[in-house]
Amino acid sequence: MPLKWSYSEYINGSILDQIKQNRKISDSFINASIEDIPDISLFKDIKLASGRIIEAVQSKEKIMIFGHDDVDGVTSAYILFDFLENIGSQNHFYYIPNRLLDTNYMFWTAVGTLADKVPLIGVNRIIIKDVLEKWFSFDDLTIETMKPYFVAPHNFEKRMSILKFITKILSNGRMPAGENLALSCLLVSRKEKEVIIKKLIAEQRDHEYKLRKVSSYLNSSITRPTLNWFFFKDSENKIEINLMGFSASLLTKKFMIPVVVLKERSGVFSGEGRCMEGFDLMEAFTFCREHLIQFGGHKKAAGFTILPGEIENFQKKFSIYVNKHKQEIEFSRKISVDAVFSIDELDKLDDYLQTDYYLLQPFGQGNSNPKFLLKNYHPKRDADKIKLKKTENKLESDKVYNLIVSHEGSSFNLVDHRNINYLL
Repeated sequence: MPLKWSYSEYINGSILDQIKQNRKISDSFINASIEDIPDISLFKDIKLASGRIIEAVQSKEKIMIFGHDDVDGVTSAYILFDFLENIGSQNHFYYIPNRLLDTNYMFWTAVGTLADKVPLIGVNRIIIKDVLEKWFSFDDLTIETMKPYFVAPHNFEKRMSILKFITKILSNGRMPAGENLALSCLLVSRKEKEVIIKKLIAEQRDHEYKLRKVSSYLNSSITRPTLNWFFFKDSENKIEINLMGFSASLLTKKFMIPVVVLKERSGVFSGEGRCMEGFDLMEAFTFCREHLIQFGGHKKAAGFTILPGEIENFQKKFSIYVNKHKQEIEFSRKISVDAVFSIDELDKLDDYLQTDYYLLQPFGQGNSNPKFLLKNYHPKRDADKIKLKKTENKLESDKVYNLIVSHEGSSFNLVDHRNINYLL
């Protein structure tokens, strides 16, 4: 079943006006700067916490920074470690538990998971935007050492790609006994950084190879489910335990339904669930809790453990919950269009790309790259007017189409398409 296209057409509006109207974006969103961040003193107990840290430094007490082994856990541990160094502490240390080895610590470190993949709106967007705008003012030894691996930071898109690259690199380096290569990379001398960066990049390449392998396996072995939910049990042991979440996400994006991936480990099954906007996995797992050992997470990404004998009962209960929420699932199976223009109105697109495109950046979760409905596109006639990617075997050269596209670099990705006669 094709995805629904959801859009409003404002005939006289520029592309930026249409995007602002459809997303309900105010001028304050576009003009936000670092000065708009809330006063840090509003944090609960900030004076108490900062006073206690200063007291510990002055008394030469031992200070242990207990971090989390994801990227925001590593970088926040680095910021605090570096701060303590700069104010004269001589007795501070860090401990970064390895989630694959130190499972006993995960109750505490799971709290840090809530910071992952935050929407790029409000304060989060302001911080990223400020970094992108002040890119060349940063004087940091780690960034300097990584530069040979960067693309040239000519614009916001390139700078965002560098930030994403650094994020990927620092997501590696988990080690036993509380050590973490990514955090070490941020703390050591330049010469040591160069060695560690090479190791982290090698780990990342290995990780990306595994992701491609799993993606290929899932795409080739799984056909579109007939139900409005999907369970996949890794009976062939093709998916590593730390790639279960990735696998569930891939299948959710592909089929636009809630997905649970199951894998056996030491006589107990672990499950990772992912879903689209509008469905609530935590509510679903709560509904099924009598069959689970434990569960946790948030609306769109959650996990659990379960005994083998309870899997069938859990599936039945989960199915009941999903069927009660069919409407939310169907409603989420849509593509929200931000602006509409025809092939004869490419001047509107040029104006947007040349003057307005960077006003909405940075793009990310909660502020996605806009999607455009391009009407009356004829591949043979219009191929030179607009550069499209990902059209292989999708468009016949002598037919007319309506397309949904998104801008990336110097071209556009084809997101979805309809024959011109298809009722929009």
